Amino acid sequence: MSSAPLPHSTADQPSTTGRSTYAPAAALNEARYWTPSTPPAAEWREHWHNVLPELAELARKRKRPPDAVIMRASQLDAARLDTELSAMLKEQFMKIFSYFQPRLISAFQPELTLILELLIFRFSVWAGKPTPGSALMNLRYRDERHIHYTPRKLTGSSQGALQISSCQPNGLNPRSEVGGRTGVEGPGLSTWQRGLWGLGTVLMQYAWSRLDQVAAAQHWGDFDSSPGVQRAWKVLRSCETALNLASLLNFLVFLQQGKYRSLLERVLRARLVYQRANMARAITFEYLNRQLVWHELSELLLFVLPLISVARLKRMIVNRWPSLRAATAKHLQRASGLESQISDLASQT
Repeated sequence: MSSAPLPHSTADQPSTTGRSTYAPAAALNEARYWTPSTPPAAEWREHWHNVLPELAELARKRKRPPDAVIMRASQLDAARLDTELSAMLKEQFMKIFSYFQPRLISAFQPELTLILELLIFRFSVWAGKPTPGSALMNLRYRDERHIHYTPRKLTGSSQGALQISSCQPNGLNPRSEVGGRTGVEGPGLSTWQRGLWGLGTVLMQYAWSRLDQVAAAQHWGDFDSSPGVQRAWKVLRSCETALNLASLLNFLVFLQQGKYRSLLERVLRARLVYQRANMARAITFEYLNRQLVWHELSELLLFVLPLISVARLKRMIVNRWPSLRAATAKHLQRASGLESQISDLASQT
């Protein structure tokens, strides 16, 4: 007696969608312990060398750090504050020599100013700190030469190993903050940049002021001077004109781009950025606004008062109020009586 065949389970029957869901145990075990085959070394080395140009292109197109927008008014205010603070320190510094002869002080004025400017430079920029005005406006100097990312060369060794250096700014360690999310990160000025900054802002200004003082004292611009002196005077004036013109062009570019407010900063690529990205400026303009209001009012009065006739205005007031005329006459009589009494007392004594 033959037994009836057992019905197949639902797992053994084909699915209605046309895809079989049956997976034997042997196939599952084989798939579980399957490992991918390793290609030959020559094949993957060749493939690696083929993708090297694409990796280099991706590294070259790596995005630069976000460019921070620094307020132009803050940079100009910092320069103005530096000038005002230097003038205040100079005024206090010159009081030390108040008992010296004025002629001697005026003769050595450039040297005394040089000493003060050197002290300010030594304890601000040379020490790696911002100037006093820049510190009040939350600004500092940054070396713009190290902000551009430069991808290093990607090379593969003969054994197929790869030596890749991360795209870091030049001269910075991999943990540098350049390329952060705020855009104000970056290194400060290097030693030679700080030295050249002091040379341009302190020593060159001293040399120029001393030369200008000597030229004015010796009358280089007079017609009776020697031809060599007149030529030197013309060269001096030409250099001054060229410098002023270049400064004007640089200022126009600064107003457009917001970078490098002076020619020296542009040459050294020393840019002013915020010291802290989320910090407000440490200076208030309440006193400045009040001073501007009073200044404008005084300018208005100086313009209007000369146009007013005081005698005519007095006559109009007296004619408008007759009672005021009698009161004015009464006060005048009383004042004349007091004057006569005072004169009599003075004559008796």
